[in-house]
Amino acid sequence: MPSNVTSQSTPILLVCGLLIYILATGVCKILDGLLRTQRQDVEKLFRLARSLPGVRNLVARSKEKILSEVESGLKSGVLPVHRTQDLPCEGQSIHEILKQADKLKGHDCKHLFHTSKMTGTVYATELTHRELCNSMYCNFAHTNPLHGDAFPSVARMESEVVSMTSMLVSNDSNSEICGAVTSGGTESILTAIRASRDFMCYSKHISRPEIFYRIVSVSAHAAVYKAAEYFKINIVRVPTDEHGQMNVAAVKRALSRRTILIYASAPTYPHGVIDPIEELSDIALGQRCCLHVDACLGGFILPFLSGREIESHVPKFDFSLAGVTSMSLDTHKYGYAQKGSSVVLYSTSVLRQFQYTSVADWTGGLYISPTPAGSRSGGLIAQTWAAMLHMGREGYSRVAHEIIESAIKLRKAVADTDGLELIGRHATMVVAWRTTDRTNNVYVLNDILSSKGWRLAVLQNPSALHFCITPANISSVDALIDDLKQAVQTSRTLDKIPGGKAPIYGLAHGLPDRGVVKELLRDIQDLMLQNV
Repeated sequence: MPSNVTSQSTPILLVCGLLIYILATGVCKILDGLLRTQRQDVEKLFRLARSLPGVRNLVARSKEKILSEVESGLKSGVLPVHRTQDLPCEGQSIHEILKQADKLKGHDCKHLFHTSKMTGTVYATELTHRELCNSMYCNFAHTNPLHGDAFPSVARMESEVVSMTSMLVSNDSNSEICGAVTSGGTESILTAIRASRDFMCYSKHISRPEIFYRIVSVSAHAAVYKAAEYFKINIVRVPTDEHGQMNVAAVKRALSRRTILIYASAPTYPHGVIDPIEELSDIALGQRCCLHVDACLGGFILPFLSGREIESHVPKFDFSLAGVTSMSLDTHKYGYAQKGSSVVLYSTSVLRQFQYTSVADWTGGLYISPTPAGSRSGGLIAQTWAAMLHMGREGYSRVAHEIIESAIKLRKAVADTDGLELIGRHATMVVAWRTTDRTNNVYVLNDILSSKGWRLAVLQNPSALHFCITPANISSVDALIDDLKQAVQTSRTLDKIPGGKAPIYGLAHGLPDRGVVKELLRDIQDLMLQNV
């Protein structure tokens, strides 16, 4: 009898579970649109719905179908080169190793340095400049700034890189601005957020940092979520205004006594928009909290622009504002150093001390590390130092103007194209656009451009594309404009491109259950690491 009851009730439970999941999807889609900042509550509701009978299997089957399609595409791109699974018994000759490396490199993207069709990614293009950086790295690869007494050369170079960078974002040569060289923008952001958290913990005499809140825009770089996971800080997301800038009124409403940091961008990665940092500085001062400015993209461009290039004026975004407490600037982007190199800056040395790790009772001796990495290659610091000296203010200014002139040209072409709409009012290195009619699917548009060799960034909320202009792709902007105009016409007659990614992007964008999308991303990342 009990088994019979169970067998009879299973279809009912399945139907009920599916109905509840569908209802939760509808409700959460509405909530997500009205209150996009409260992601955690929405995701909890979805997790509960997915645990109901039948729903779990339904979701699993849908995921399996998507992953099967992704894996099929990835396997077709596996390099047709011998894979080394284990250490060779005997060391290989230099000639053989270089031969294997050349075979692998032969499958990389072509024309990266002067006629690139790739958004961002490659920045330093001049052969002599790259050779200088390569030479400096080789000469100092063995050094380690953690042991400054043994390698004072790179310790001095790091100090000078920080000083030169700080002078770009502050006109006060006697200021307390200080910082460190990191491995990239993400490390700079993580380091600044951790230092801000611990500084606020200390200054407010709070022993439970997990109750802290950090206010970020929905357009803030994804590194802020990595920092939240690492350092157990709650994120309060605020929307952008009609111009794509962080909404100041929403920031004011989100403030609380637990707010430790406001995070702004100059400009944002998705749309190239500069947040209203002058207003945010005043808010941070009034709240007595930290304000970080992510200038990873703009740090070596914005300081060299006049009002004409920005189509209004360059708003204040740096340490000239009293409320700005930290900044991140990528030297391996528009600083034209090789990967990976970035700089994190602080308004005072007191704040920088909170990025250090000091251990007084370790059996290995007294330990102090200024950065998360501990040991670092002095070669990365040396090549960054050389790149900055080689460019000089004149070089940075010249290239910055060339980039913005190309950005203005692309912006005008997008604005003049029927069916496309610009996102953001600032003319920076990032040009973003979306489609304006239903017959023109932005993801299909991307697939058409991809078939012509373009690699654009695919965005969501709203669905859009962007192209980040660098010295490597400046000469390709005219070709992009021509291909974009043709692609807009073609996309109106197509639902999808065979082998394109539009169906996957469309499905991911349409799923309000972001928990499922996160799981898919993790599974896809596994597949990408396996199929190379």
